Amino acid sequence: MAVTGQTTGKTGEKKSLYFKDSFTDMAFLHSLALHSFKGSEIGECYSAAAQIREGDVESWREAWNALAERVEGIARSAESKGHRVSARESYLRAVTYYRNVAWSVRVSDSDYRATITKSRALFQQFAALSEPPIEVIAIPYEGTVLPGYFLRPDASGQKRPTIIIGDNACEELYYWVGPPALERGYNALLVDLPGIGLNSFNGIAFRADTEVPVKAVVDYLCARSDVDTSRIAAYGGGEGGGYIMTRAAAHEHRIAACVVDPLVSDMEPIAPLFFKHVLSGPADKETLASNAGTLIPLIWGLTSPEAIKKMKVDTSNITCPTLGLNDSRDYPELLQQARDAIATIVNKTADLHLFTPEDGCFYRQLDNFGLKHRVMFDWLDEVFGN
Repeated sequence: MAVTGQTTGKTGEKKSLYFKDSFTDMAFLHSLALHSFKGSEIGECYSAAAQIREGDVESWREAWNALAERVEGIARSAESKGHRVSARESYLRAVTYYRNVAWSVRVSDSDYRATITKSRALFQQFAALSEPPIEVIAIPYEGTVLPGYFLRPDASGQKRPTIIIGDNACEELYYWVGPPALERGYNALLVDLPGIGLNSFNGIAFRADTEVPVKAVVDYLCARSDVDTSRIAAYGGGEGGGYIMTRAAAHEHRIAACVVDPLVSDMEPIAPLFFKHVLSGPADKETLASNAGTLIPLIWGLTSPEAIKKMKVDTSNITCPTLGLNDSRDYPELLQQARDAIATIVNKTADLHLFTPEDGCFYRQLDNFGLKHRVMFDWLDEVFGN
């Protein structure tokens, strides 16, 4: 086992960027981080933030909705005049801003579904204007389909290594692997796995045996002529995504490399910590965190103690090279699971990388996407011999 990026013993306390509430501030930070991939403009984000009253969910919703509508208008005007680059960049920013609106709505509210549907439609406008166009795909799965996108560096049809991601709505996942994969000559497949995106509304619920839908995704890739089927990688982010792909890698052995941030082998002791530390807040007041608390458990299957008990992985069954990513300030249970799991993986290329505050990382590298991508894709390049 190789462990890199160890903390030096210095401590770094995260200070608020703009909002006192930690979850609201993290959501704002995430919006700024997407600037690197033209998914936001810093000035637009700060303009919206200036309209938001601390702790007021309605003002958050109104500010981002107004910005989203304005930027959508810019995109449509640019497209009507034949300005393809300006149009696609504006569509992509509008997607981000509508997603921010969705954070302010409970999943039971009809506005939530309408907002996600709007965001998805605009992303598909962006996809159609991309070079080469991003493919809108439907992956066969148990009598229905899983929606997604397939991204290629070019239209040559060359067989390429391909990375799968499916731990959140497709449009959000674009930033986590899309641009950095294409820049390095990889294809990327973004997919709404069961329970994720709008799937839960369509009767496709999350399932603990995540290898079943991931198998359908790998089957799809193996049928494509532009995929090197010997170099299929899987990435899972966040506690739920870390579980999804850790579990998949233990059963779906066509996955040739796995990167998980973090590696989660047993969700039962992790879920209470996630609710306490990430989705915490006053029970008697609507907040962004409380609204997220109606969505995140649904998409990751954290809906009951019985469901969570099923979310376990025998990591000794993982045979592919595996990279676990952790923040050094993760709660101890999360760090220990990663260390224990890496030690059980039979493949010698099983590594653990710890990001530290000195790296400019506090939570899942939202504040340093460039470092995250450099670590994970450099590791994949070495595994795949790119």
